[in-house]
Amino acid sequence: MKRLLRLYPASWRHEYGDELAQVLEDLGPLSLSRRISVMVDLVRGATDAHFRALPAVGAVLRRAVLVASIVWAALSIEIVLSNVVFPTGDNDGASVLISYLAVFVALTAVGVLTGRLAGHWWIVALAGGCAGALVGVLTIGTYAVIDNVFLDVISRQQPKIDGLAASGFTSMRTYINLSLLLAGVLLSTFLGFAGAGLAVLGSHLRRAGSRRQILA
Repeated sequence: MKRLLRLYPASWRHEYGDELAQVLEDLGPLSLSRRISVMVDLVRGATDAHFRALPAVGAVLRRAVLVASIVWAALSIEIVLSNVVFPTGDNDGASVLISYLAVFVALTAVGVLTGRLAGHWWIVALAGGCAGALVGVLTIGTYAVIDNVFLDVISRQQPKIDGLAASGFTSMRTYINLSLLLAGVLLSTFLGFAGAGLAVLGSHLRRAGSRRQILA
């Protein structure tokens, strides 16, 4: 029956797991009916423990949205500067790499900031996934606004000219918007999954740091 303790949230097991395991051990041999009754109680208790964690979801998601908003604001500034204020017409590989690294660090920070509050890895993963997807959607939204408002500037960029020629479209606006639609789906999906994984990683890093401080 001790295996059923794995059904409980990790944070619950950390706080009460040893005590409950001792209670189960003290019960000694049980009849079949009594054993089934205890197993049902354990499953019901695990379900209740998980539902009690649901109120934390709202607070965790608010932190995730805050991080995503900060990242989006920073990316928006970079997008405006590189595409409108100082348009180069070329895709700066170093700039793109730095932007992705910054996003990944921020998504890892979601796990660090929400790990203790969430108490469940799946809530942390949900927060990171939502933050990543939101960054993707908002970033593509920024590109959509800039590319349409400043179409005369954007349409002079050589990558856009080459892309339009290869696409077969006759309208630069149509080509840009359809490209952004596809990019939005791909980027938000990618960052959603990446955010979930990185947030869980960040949560584990926070726990490892806390353990080192306790041992020190």
